[in-house]
Amino acid sequence: MTAPGRWARGVFAATVLVLVAGGCGEPRKGNEFKMVTDSYNIRVSVDPAPPRALEQISWTVVVNDRETGKPIDAGEGRIFASNRDGKNIGNGFAPTEQVGTYTTKLFYVTAGTWAMALEFRRDSTSVLERTSDWMQDVRSADEPGEFSLPQSVPTDTLVPDSAQRDSIRRDSARAGSTISEPSEGAASPR
Repeated sequence: MTAPGRWARGVFAATVLVLVAGGCGEPRKGNEFKMVTDSYNIRVSVDPAPPRALEQISWTVVVNDRETGKPIDAGEGRIFASNRDGKNIGNGFAPTEQVGTYTTKLFYVTAGTWAMALEFRRDSTSVLERTSDWMQDVRSADEPGEFSLPQSVPTDTLVPDSAQRDSIRRDSARAGSTISEPSEGAASPR
C-alpha cells in the first residue's frame, strides 16, 4: 500500500474515533446549549422549547467554575432579551436545590427573534461576566379560544358543575341531610 493510501486510512480512522468519542458522555438535551465567560462554563436550557409568546417560559442555568469544574453555589445573575421593536425583558436567577443550578422565568410579549444574553457572578464582590449574545426565536402564542388542557389533568375526571351538584345531592340524601337550592334572585355561592 502506498504512503498516501495509509495516510488517508489513518485520517479516516482518527475521524471515526473522534466522532465516536465525542458521542460518549452525558447526553445533551435538545433544548440545552453551552456558553463560556472568562471564569465560568454555563449550560442553559429552556422549557418549553422553543419558547412561545405570552407564556411563562422557564430558563435553567447551570454554572461551573471554568478552571476547577466545580459548581458555583450562591451566585448571582440575570437573563435579559430585546427584540427589534425595542421591547426589553429580563429577570434575575433564583438558586435551586441542586448546587450550581439556577432558574428564572421570562414572559415574551411578542413572537419573533429576540437578542439574548446573561450575566453571572460568583458573589456580590465579583464583577458580572456577560456571555456572548445569542438570537432566540419565539413562536407565536395560541390564538384566543384555542388551547389544550394541561397533560397533568386527566380529562375524564373533569365534571360539569351541575353534575357535581347532583352527585353531592344524592350523597347527602343517603346520609340524611338536605341541600337547599338558592332562592330566586339570590347570588350563587361561586
